[in-house]
Amino acid sequence: MSATVRIPIADASGCGHARRAAVTMAKEIGFDEARAGEVAIVATEACTNILKHAGSGEVLLGFAENAPECGIAFELLALDRGPGMSSVDRCLEDGYSTAGSAGEGLGAIQRLSAESDFFSVPGAGTAVLARWSSQKAATGGPSRPRIGAVNISKRGQDVCGDSWGIELEDGFWTVLVADGLGHGFEAGEASREAVRTLRTNRDAGPKTLIELSHRALRSLRGAAVAVARVDHAHGTLTFSGLGNVAAQIYDGSRHSQHLVSVNGTAGQIAPRVREFTYPWPAGGMLVMHSDGLATSTSLDGYRGLAMRDPSLIAGVLYRDFSRGHDDATVVVAKAV
Repeated sequence: MSATVRIPIADASGCGHARRAAVTMAKEIGFDEARAGEVAIVATEACTNILKHAGSGEVLLGFAENAPECGIAFELLALDRGPGMSSVDRCLEDGYSTAGSAGEGLGAIQRLSAESDFFSVPGAGTAVLARWSSQKAATGGPSRPRIGAVNISKRGQDVCGDSWGIELEDGFWTVLVADGLGHGFEAGEASREAVRTLRTNRDAGPKTLIELSHRALRSLRGAAVAVARVDHAHGTLTFSGLGNVAAQIYDGSRHSQHLVSVNGTAGQIAPRVREFTYPWPAGGMLVMHSDGLATSTSLDGYRGLAMRDPSLIAGVLYRDFSRGHDDATVVVAKAV
């Protein structure tokens, strides 16, 4: 999956940058002038809301491709730590405003996006998601998850040292997250090689994929790698991790189960690769992240967030738990 573009929003110039970048990326996947214009309006409204209500924040732009038949989705996330909203539904009504404006910002975002979602906590900020697809999404089946991810390079670096991938098969799906040692191109090269191992060994289990990654990365810098496979037929999640990629399972009531990784680095030190199997709850959700997010990363304290779109969840976790001095990746996969 391609890295996420992060654009700080602190003044009008940041808004212009975000709008131009969003339009350019939309056209890259074949959007015509009309759809690109809708993207431009949404980007402008999202940035304007950040400046009016929070003073500063950031916009994240990225592509998502869950399966070939779904096409490519273009996503915009607007994140801030401003005063938040006591009622998102009320603020979505055109004409309603708390800042003396026309009050059409969030409503316009909702109308002009193919999909949108919003999450806000009074005193803790707001997150806005807008999404457009290059073609009609395929009908979801029992083995097809909803995926959201943020994959952002360390500030000052052009290449993200983290990578992630997902493979969908009949009855199960497999997610891999890799955190290359250090930062920049060489770290990214190592993490992308781990994802390539998943792509070329789709039927292999998590433990085998970790072992294959360990061999494949011996001539590269090395990486922390974790693999999770959900088997819907048996109601299980099998997990294998080497190094400091964290993972948790959440059930519908937000109760969580931390998954066990072992010490080591793929490509360098792998003294004993292990595989663990956990129950996969109905309506389960998997969260995996690199150590660019704090070890305390959790949905605890976020009432209602677990019910939101996976990309919105990933954005909120990145906003609130990113260390700020490292590559940062968080992947959220929810059962359909």
